[in-house]
Amino acid sequence: MSLLPSPLQRWLERVRRDRALHLGPIAIARSESIARARARLREAEIHLRRGGPLDMPDSASAPRASRSVVFLHNAYYNFLYLAKGLRARGWDAVSVSLEPPDGPNAQYYHGNDINLFDADGAQFAANVAAFFATVPQRFRMVHFYGRGHMSFFPTRYDRTNAYEVMPSDFIELRQKGVKIGYTISGCLDGVAQSSVARWSGGLCDKCVWQHDAAICSDRGNLAWGHKIAMFCDLIATEIFPALDYQAGPLCFREPLTSVLDQDFWHPDLAVPPQYRLERAPGEMIVYHAVGNFETRAVGGRNIKGSGAVIAAIERLRNEGMNVRLKFVSNVPNKDVRFLQVQADVIVDQLNHGRYGATAREGMMLGKPTICYINKGEPGPGDDLDSIRECPLVSANEETIYDVLKALLQDRGRRQEISRASRAYALKWHSIDACAARFERVYDALMAGEAVTGVAA
Repeated sequence: MSLLPSPLQRWLERVRRDRALHLGPIAIARSESIARARARLREAEIHLRRGGPLDMPDSASAPRASRSVVFLHNAYYNFLYLAKGLRARGWDAVSVSLEPPDGPNAQYYHGNDINLFDADGAQFAANVAAFFATVPQRFRMVHFYGRGHMSFFPTRYDRTNAYEVMPSDFIELRQKGVKIGYTISGCLDGVAQSSVARWSGGLCDKCVWQHDAAICSDRGNLAWGHKIAMFCDLIATEIFPALDYQAGPLCFREPLTSVLDQDFWHPDLAVPPQYRLERAPGEMIVYHAVGNFETRAVGGRNIKGSGAVIAAIERLRNEGMNVRLKFVSNVPNKDVRFLQVQADVIVDQLNHGRYGATAREGMMLGKPTICYINKGEPGPGDDLDSIRECPLVSANEETIYDVLKALLQDRGRRQEISRASRAYALKWHSIDACAARFERVYDALMAGEAVTGVAA
């Protein structure tokens, strides 16, 4: 007879039964790391048994708001705005950061509700510990971002691509009835590189991290996928294809946490003088941006296809078209909207197959946006409404010249796409829409229902 409290015992049994079986062929490739992870899980069970009975309050009866969530770590600005939207619906919802406000990634963020960082290491640790102590009593869910960052405590982050660190604080939260959610960060998040290569038909050959196993590999990617499948109740895959651990019963695949403030990215926003672009009479401007360009475009590899964009515009200019490129890198995200809103066309990426932040921002600003979209999925039941409805103009490196030329020559089409883009962004990515969608998913999760069946 188990000495573990019944909620934890049920969770451990579910981990062994459902999630291990869900691995299928992946388990064969990852058997070595899976064995290590299971061994660590057994260690956790022994530790809990030795500690005797634990206080396991039922989540429904604990002194928490009826709907409550803490968003942990920075997912660009998305968590900040989602928490804002949920509070407007009566939730107790906050975004929490552990990064310095002036850190190297700060230019991509819009702030946080709570920042626990302190330059003094001891004070920083005290801040984190004090906040963590409030979580089980205050929140019914923790939703986090960042591969390898399955913890409130930086000392418990994974440091290698084996992803073997036991998330003891998350286990404690699970013991106390707190649900755990996770938002993926990209195609390498729980998906084998070889799976992405097959789906995309060669995307990885454009990526600077193709041969850097510390960042992207079948083994490392699937090790992290196994870990989130073991410890999470919800995985938000944000329109990525249904591959490996970005598929299955834990995954909600339509937009869920990729939230934009519809007023912050408004088509009629006023442009400060320092960001006003000079424009010759009749000149059209094409906006293209790559964050961290120096590290993401190396040795002729560029996953966004920037070289093809530059070549297409140079060719159009040589043919006499009055057009120029506005290339942007490492401008604070709060400010790039002032450049984006002045563009006639925005070009995001030409290789990946799904859209990201630049395309979302462009659509919310009501800008005709070019972005390569691969609608393919492993099975017919995996198709997404958001991809089917998407008004992005698809182009790859081979077709960008023709697609861009046709769009620049057709003002009426650009206006039509502009209206459709704003409407799409409001439906799928606005604060109100995503907050309502997250609430439906949350309610299903708390009721023990499958998140895959929640209406988008």
